Amino acid sequence: MSQRTLYFPLTGGLDLTTPAIAMPTGSAIGTLNYEASSTGYRRTDGYERFDGRTSPSEASFWMLEIDNVTGTFPLHSTVTGATSGATGKVLLASTLGSTEIGLGAVTGTFVNNENLQVSGVTKATANGTAVKSLSPDDDTATAWQLQATADARAVIAAVPGSGPVRGVWEYDEEVYAFRDNAGATAGAMWRATTAGWVEVTFGRSIDFTSGGTAEITEGVTITGATSGATALVRRVVIVSGTWPAGDAAGYLVLSGQTGTFQAENINLNTSPNVATIASNSATITLPAGGRYRFINHNFYATSGFRRMYGVNGVGRAFEFDGTTLSFIRSGVTDDAPIRIASHRQHLVLAHAGGSLVGSVPGEPMSFNGTFGAFEIGVGDEITDFIPSTSTVLTILCENSVSMLYGNDAADFQLEVLTDEAGALPHTAERMGVPVYMDNRGIRSLQTTQSYGNFTIGTMTQTVRPLLRDFRRQNISPVAAIRSRKKDLYRVFFDNGYGMSVYMGGKNPQVMMCRLDHIVTCICSSEDEERDEAIYFGSDNGFVYQLDRGNGFDGAPIAYYLRLPFLHLGAPQQKKRWHKVSLEVDAAPSVALRITADFDYADPNEPSHPSTIVDVRGGGGSWDVSSWNEFYWSSPLEGTAEAHLDGVSKNMSLLLAGETATEPAHTLQGMTVFYGVRGLQR
Repeated sequence: MSQRTLYFPLTGGLDLTTPAIAMPTGSAIGTLNYEASSTGYRRTDGYERFDGRTSPSEASFWMLEIDNVTGTFPLHSTVTGATSGATGKVLLASTLGSTEIGLGAVTGTFVNNENLQVSGVTKATANGTAVKSLSPDDDTATAWQLQATADARAVIAAVPGSGPVRGVWEYDEEVYAFRDNAGATAGAMWRATTAGWVEVTFGRSIDFTSGGTAEITEGVTITGATSGATALVRRVVIVSGTWPAGDAAGYLVLSGQTGTFQAENINLNTSPNVATIASNSATITLPAGGRYRFINHNFYATSGFRRMYGVNGVGRAFEFDGTTLSFIRSGVTDDAPIRIASHRQHLVLAHAGGSLVGSVPGEPMSFNGTFGAFEIGVGDEITDFIPSTSTVLTILCENSVSMLYGNDAADFQLEVLTDEAGALPHTAERMGVPVYMDNRGIRSLQTTQSYGNFTIGTMTQTVRPLLRDFRRQNISPVAAIRSRKKDLYRVFFDNGYGMSVYMGGKNPQVMMCRLDHIVTCICSSEDEERDEAIYFGSDNGFVYQLDRGNGFDGAPIAYYLRLPFLHLGAPQQKKRWHKVSLEVDAAPSVALRITADFDYADPNEPSHPSTIVDVRGGGGSWDVSSWNEFYWSSPLEGTAEAHLDGVSKNMSLLLAGETATEPAHTLQGMTVFYGVRGLQR
């Protein structure tokens, strides 16, 4: 009996609908924490808690050689150089016979022969200076690195307050998070810094009516004509009237107030009685509750005016410029918009009941209809906006999809694309074309135009049974994001599961993941190196950075991939299965557990005993690969081989593992070694 081989690439994604006998060889019939890519199935990356401090995966260790040891260095004690003032945190407790210590979070530079002290007590002297990433052996290096990572993780804090994180966003290279205060009486805004979360304090606001034609401008100081109170004007918003006509009315955003304003006139430098106020200014506070949505946009004709705009569904929309937060009065009776977009230089807000309102062009704070603001009723509850092109705004609703065409209030036209079904909230993203989820699956705007509400128009036909089960269990999507770097559309559900759709191939490929934390909000931005950074808030108050690190906030990632039952073109012919060889793009020492089932997992045909295979890969080529991005003494590509012992008509391979330390690997293809036996009788 001659041995035969068959190679096939691993591609196609999760398929739960194709009959087993017709299943493509490279697809998957079961998967967790893998995602499709251009080269195969990649184990999902981890995620790490975030508050602006050093991320756990970036934590480092230093080795400091010591002499004249007179005492031990306890775990986590702070070592201080008596001469240099340098400090470090002990990663492993030392003994009296130690000749070196491992330190984390080192600041400053230790100097040779200086005394090393813990709480003012000398324990040893330095024999040289601390050297980063140096260790006496590999085992010690691993122990020090794990402890340094754990220590860095431990100091990263949740967003202060109570309840879930209600919003997370990046603006002007800063990350912000929103959460209710401890008593859940108001919302709070926090900025991530190198010292952790720092609360953003807001100014004060005061209404005014014009006292003449003299204009109040940003940056001036106003004075109460009677009270003598003063404040710096940060923002001037006109709700009605104009300054030249002498009938301007609106509100001012103030900072640095001294004294207490009262019902009085306002003086501006040498101009008296420029405005009238009815009372003292009020502190600007965010309401408790809600779910925040944001955009960054420059509505003005001058550079440097790109600002952050947000809504939360429980209070007014707002504008933030990095320092000043100003509420936006849209004129709607229940002024608590739920969605936000920019379109043709209008700030567009969606309100409950299907009301769509837009600002004056180029004036996001003004909703005066005389100057071009507009309101349109769409007749359905709005769930999301997606700018389709520069001239079209896609309006997704609960039971319909509409398109807003035109340039301004003079020629806007609302056209219904479909009234057969709409989009689920929190699922809309732009992946070249608008992509969103409805009750039948994930679909693009193109397929909606072509197929309407039929399941055939979805990208997720192959996982239809899974989505049906989610609906029956009332499991709902809570957030969606696109990954430009990975060509993925991701949607997360309220049970912790997530679904990724790879959009970089001929056909969409769907895979599943499960996080250890529930996603409550999510955003995509760029980090300081202009690389993609995705952040999500959770119900435990933490913000996490997705696709970072090798574990789920330090916990292991459990993963598996079940391949189809292979019959190799002869479904009724028995085969003797000898071996499988997997092509794997992996770092050194990735461990895969491999087992096999035979004849559709027939209970009379026991599974093959599992085998743990160590994969070595991640090597590079001299003068080709980037320095520090490959491993010495490793092949360019890894191979995982497992010997099999079974006779059956078909065979399915299961690959699984669990790790908090191994980098992600990619399963690229598989070669099956087998021999042909007789027909099944």
